[in-house]
Amino acid sequence: TGRFVVAPDTLGNGQSDKRLDLDYDYAAVARALVDLWDALELRSFDLVAHDRGAVIADHLCAVPAMSGRIRRYVRMQQSGNRPHSEPRPPHELFRTPDGVELFRSEGFIDVVLRGREPAPRLVAIPIADDVVDRSRQEFSYPGVAEGASASFGSAGFDRELEDRLGGLFAAMDMPVLFLQGSLDPGQQPSEYETVTDEVADGRLQFVEAGHFLHLEAPDEVTAAIRSFLEEPLP
Repeated sequence: TGRFVVAPDTLGNGQSDKRLDLDYDYAAVARALVDLWDALELRSFDLVAHDRGAVIADHLCAVPAMSGRIRRYVRMQQSGNRPHSEPRPPHELFRTPDGVELFRSEGFIDVVLRGREPAPRLVAIPIADDVVDRSRQEFSYPGVAEGASASFGSAGFDRELEDRLGGLFAAMDMPVLFLQGSLDPGQQPSEYETVTDEVADGRLQFVEAGHFLHLEAPDEVTAAIRSFLEEPLP
């Protein structure tokens, strides 16, 4: 069956607002998204998020105004209840002027999505050229480099782990699918052995792909998400 999909560019990215005097803290971004859902009159919906988006989505699950509105949550490629293993993305660098220059550099998208040096190889299956081209386009808008850098202002794996164990996981009263790429060098499958114990109704599934599993193996990931979303709600 068809689904109505809303895919917002988060603050500082793509075609979103990039003013640097706004609150880029992940919890604040999550609270601001509630206004979007209200404006669209989305009284209940399924939530799918990846990587940094999942950090925002974790906070969204804990916003009081979201109580009972998120029917299911697909959480992709974000650490669970154990510390992020090595290699860790250099969040400290990303939020500095050097990070802005890195994001502004012409080859940044190719380094990340094509697995080129000097970055760790996060991609296990080549991503389609048109997808890479679209990502390059979205990263080329004026202000993205500065906005993307600002979006890492509150990033921190240790802090985020504390937030999850300190209440964000407990707030997830909806069914949660932890959907992970098994070939991501920085997020080993062993890190997720007990992650489903942290939520009321959780399940764990791996796809044989790298960090960008939804871009590397889109058919398999779509099938996994569709199967989860079509399960009867408790």
